[in-house]
Amino acid sequence: MVDANPALVLSAHDEREIRALVARYTEAVSRFDAATIAATWAADGQWHLGPRTVTGRAAIVELWQQIIARYESRIIQLMVDARVQAAPGGATGRFTFLEFARKAGESKDHVEVGRYTDTFARENGQWVFSQRRFALVYRGSIAAGEFFPVPSTGQ
Repeated sequence: MVDANPALVLSAHDEREIRALVARYTEAVSRFDAATIAATWAADGQWHLGPRTVTGRAAIVELWQQIIARYESRIIQLMVDARVQAAPGGATGRFTFLEFARKAGESKDHVEVGRYTDTFARENGQWVFSQRRFALVYRGSIAAGEFFPVPSTGQ
């Protein structure tokens, strides 16, 4: 079937750039890298987390820093499913990730499956998130040390 609206065709190059954007975001979460997180968002981006919506790059990064501060420097996100498609004015996507993390002071690690439904736009010639809508699919726990090593007590 031929697409009747050629404006809604996403080039392979643009799709690769969008997938690279999502990969940079995921890696930045794992590295606690606020500067890279900021660079992935549009200036007027919106982050939807359950009932809460935060608007604007600075406010998004501030909230992200508050959330990430709860964790020890141990968090790994792995992309497990991805879809990107053209949309009016840009592109949309859905990305499912698997996360292993340990909150400071907790005796267990958590395992989370989350899904982002995203809208992308070009800003200054680069693809960025204009909206991210988070949905929790699953959260459970595993014994500390099953994924991240438990620090030695020096004994």
